[in-house]
Amino acid sequence: MNRILLLAGAAFGIAASPAASAQTPVPAAELCATSLIGTPLTIPRYPAATQKILDEDIAIAAAALRIAPDREDSHIWYGRRLDYAGRVCEAVDAFSAGISRFPNSYKLYRFRARDLTRARRFDEALADYAKALALMGDTPDTFEPDGMPNPLGLTISTYRGNIVYYHAQTSFATGDYPTVVSGMAKSLELAADFARDDMRVPTAYWTYLAYRKMGQHEKARAIIDAIEPGLKLIENEFYYQAVQIMQGRLKPDQFADTRDSTIKFAIAMERRFGGDEAGAKAMLTQIVRENPQGHWPSEAELADPDRRPAAKSPGG
Repeated sequence: MNRILLLAGAAFGIAASPAASAQTPVPAAELCATSLIGTPLTIPRYPAATQKILDEDIAIAAAALRIAPDREDSHIWYGRRLDYAGRVCEAVDAFSAGISRFPNSYKLYRFRARDLTRARRFDEALADYAKALALMGDTPDTFEPDGMPNPLGLTISTYRGNIVYYHAQTSFATGDYPTVVSGMAKSLELAADFARDDMRVPTAYWTYLAYRKMGQHEKARAIIDAIEPGLKLIENEFYYQAVQIMQGRLKPDQFADTRDSTIKFAIAMERRFGGDEAGAKAMLTQIVRENPQGHWPSEAELADPDRRPAAKSPGG
């Protein structure tokens, strides 16, 4: 990385919630069983060869945890391997067990937050991201190891960058669109120079959606149109295609057979912004139903399209 990042948590405008973060979520597998719109959620079924690899990775991580429970990484990788297999609530519990041993681990809070989001426990997830950033403080940033590397085997994201990015993304679920906008901008600032284009694309995607949800359409258009054609990305190609749909450079009809949720969500939201509410709801529902674990952004749009963050109490 070309620069050392020494930005404390307060610099990102993410308010820590120590009381919420300190609570270890109780086992709640039932929370992973139903989407926000009441459809069933299941653990994905993978091809036999893929499932064998996932199961073996979990078994290896479990063995490492038994052998070395005093190592932070043992807890991290056990939780991450469960996550990759789609065992979201088990992953939450695994990270919670790790936090009970390593209460000052910003890494464990970061990873638990991601799975809390996938478990539709958004407020807890946001609290964990804030806690992770507070614990990280001015610790120099490092690249976050990839459990599922891109084709180049090149890690492009960092711990601080991911914490800020996913906090902003999760804020979309609660309707806190100003935080989506500010957080995406800050996460882009943290991107390594060689990975900047790869971060420009997904941050533009979520920023555009947030501005459109706030009715700030000119700002949305400026953000999305700034992404030029012909980018050579290391990953995030689906996001890039989705951005080009938002721009109007690619037509939704070109993706009639896609099952990629990022692309289909972009199409659904363009329908909603264009006044085709029936078409938007149909697409959003299709996204949720065709994915074993649903798709929380689509679910949020279906369950409460006018959502806003809960008002804080005067003393909160």
